[in-house]
Amino acid sequence: MYSRTAKSNVNEMMHETAGSHTMSFLHHPAFQSLVLPFVLGVVSIGLLRMAGPRWAALGSALALVATLAVWPGFDWPAASRVQKLPWIALSGMLLAALAIALKAPGTMPLGRWAGVAISIVLLLAALGLAAWAALDGSMLLAQLALILGTLTGVAALAAWRNVSASAVASLPLLLVGIWIALSIAWLPPGALQGTGASESNDPYYEPQWK
Repeated sequence: MYSRTAKSNVNEMMHETAGSHTMSFLHHPAFQSLVLPFVLGVVSIGLLRMAGPRWAALGSALALVATLAVWPGFDWPAASRVQKLPWIALSGMLLAALAIALKAPGTMPLGRWAGVAISIVLLLAALGLAAWAALDGSMLLAQLALILGTLTGVAALAAWRNVSASAVASLPLLLVGIWIALSIAWLPPGALQGTGASESNDPYYEPQWK
């Protein structure tokens, strides 16, 4: 009887430990910034590819919105500049989708190497933003820039495989990058002392980021 009870307690502890490790991984910045956007990017491009090359080019922008919906989430009202970021991504993606639906200029797929070149430029810019944000003391902005960098990397891989890329489909990523750059430039002066900052002293983890 005692042996069975002890085994049951051990099994419960093992399940609780495994569950806590899983939750810790799902909330780890590496998962949120690298794994999650990469998986969503590949899936989004693969699904949209069935609708045609014009739509496949929108896969990275759609994955960006989905990633930001998972983390940090859509807050309303969006009080801070960073809280506006998911809404900017969503607005840019919807406008790009409308342009693609109307077959507006700029929605035609680019050639393989042109698409790769545009995506690599955006990737390098995103990595530069991540470094800039980290040095200026906002790890949240650095993490958001890494999300952007991961998805521009997915876009580059997709363009290299000749899935497609277009100028209009790249605009939502560009808009998000511009807004991140502005948010870094507008960081409060005190944030400059927080190199290596965490949630407790990052000015953009407050007031309501999840």
